[in-house]
Amino acid sequence: MTVRPTTLALILIALAAPSTARAQKLDKEDKKWLEVARPLMTPDEEKTYRRLKNKSDRVEFQKIFWARRDPNLETPENEFQADYMKAYADAEQFKVPGRRGSETDCGRIFLLLGKPDDVKKEQIGVNPASRSPETWTYRDRPGQTFVDGKAEIGLDETCSLPPGARLMEQLNRVAEARVAQPNIGYKVAKDGRLVKLADQLPKPSAAQALLKTPRQDFKMEAQAGYLKVQGGGVALVGLVRGDASGLAVEEVAGKKTAKLVIAANLTTADGKVAGFAEEPTVAEVKDGHFVASFRISAKPEKHTLRAGAIEEKSGKGSLAEIPVDIPNLNTGEVSATLLVLEDLQEVETPDPRHPYAAFALANAQLIPRFGGVFTKAEAASFFYQVYDLKTDEAGKASGVASVAMMKDVSRTIVAKAPDFTIETPVGGNYVGPIPLAKYEPGKYIVQLKVRDTVAQKDLTQEVSFEVKP
Repeated sequence: MTVRPTTLALILIALAAPSTARAQKLDKEDKKWLEVARPLMTPDEEKTYRRLKNKSDRVEFQKIFWARRDPNLETPENEFQADYMKAYADAEQFKVPGRRGSETDCGRIFLLLGKPDDVKKEQIGVNPASRSPETWTYRDRPGQTFVDGKAEIGLDETCSLPPGARLMEQLNRVAEARVAQPNIGYKVAKDGRLVKLADQLPKPSAAQALLKTPRQDFKMEAQAGYLKVQGGGVALVGLVRGDASGLAVEEVAGKKTAKLVIAANLTTADGKVAGFAEEPTVAEVKDGHFVASFRISAKPEKHTLRAGAIEEKSGKGSLAEIPVDIPNLNTGEVSATLLVLEDLQEVETPDPRHPYAAFALANAQLIPRFGGVFTKAEAASFFYQVYDLKTDEAGKASGVASVAMMKDVSRTIVAKAPDFTIETPVGGNYVGPIPLAKYEPGKYIVQLKVRDTVAQKDLTQEVSFEVKP
């Protein structure tokens, strides 16, 4: 089993950020809005807001900020924003000399986690007007769980966490979790300005109608994988594969293609849309079937994925629906993704209309294999990316990754790649291509083992693929 080193594994899927050149100072209104929103903000969001160059972009940022947290974009009211503003007013009960209630650690915890289930006060001193240290207890609630079923948080008389408390990192992750629409973002247009919220929302189209009224004019199926994005979110990278026999197939540069629009969305258990995508593509056609990709920024939880393809010229379209359980790749502990590929192509600039554009990373284009099914005449490849390796006191990470291929049932190892050392918090590699001619037909497992040598923790991840005659 061969390993082809590549630097692309060190790069997360990036979210574009506005230019920092000649950013205007925040005016009184900007500062007031920031004061209200800061308890909810991720560190990256605050940096982005502060470096915006003009007032109109900051106003658009504010619209995008609240839309990202809207649990239901199809209703006129942002229910989350309304509830938050009520809680923000209630947080004034935690004010201390020189700081508003929302600016204290008590206030931020209250705004992110809600009212504690229990408060234990520690009486000190003789001044009844001063605050006393408190311990807040939170127990598991719907959508909010803790290690051992509860969390106890100590706060001093100034409503502050103890110095050096790691809880602040956890609160930042809670703030990230409050983003209900992660595919809405602070995207930058070619002119350097923020893409307006209205231009990021789904528009009425034949593809959107297909998502709401499912049909299958041709046989089609879907699958999904996951990659971590810069800032801690998760990107669902999906594929659709359908029967192209009734579509207008053209031959371009020796390849058969079909012009399609790919649309997809994620819905929660109560039917709310939690992510969406729609892009035109020139799908590749092989063996009478087309394959194309899509990408949706997603929250780590269970969803229903609907993925559709429509040929606008003929109006023919099909929709596939599958359950997905999106993993949390931002726990602070080591995690990883592992993908089955047929190839990896080095490119100068990824092509947004490439049929596998959703799988572009930095200067490389991953070519996934739908269903992970190969013939003995082909070669398989595997790509893995490891996240959040711990760093030592000198700020250096250290991890070892190993990849092995084994029989599905017996789990007998039939091939193994050399161990790969990772010295950065994020890293990985590309293993392959592996000619399959010498392997018997059947099902196989690719196993990734990662050892975080700083944290002294291990991770094992597996994917399956099949070899046919």
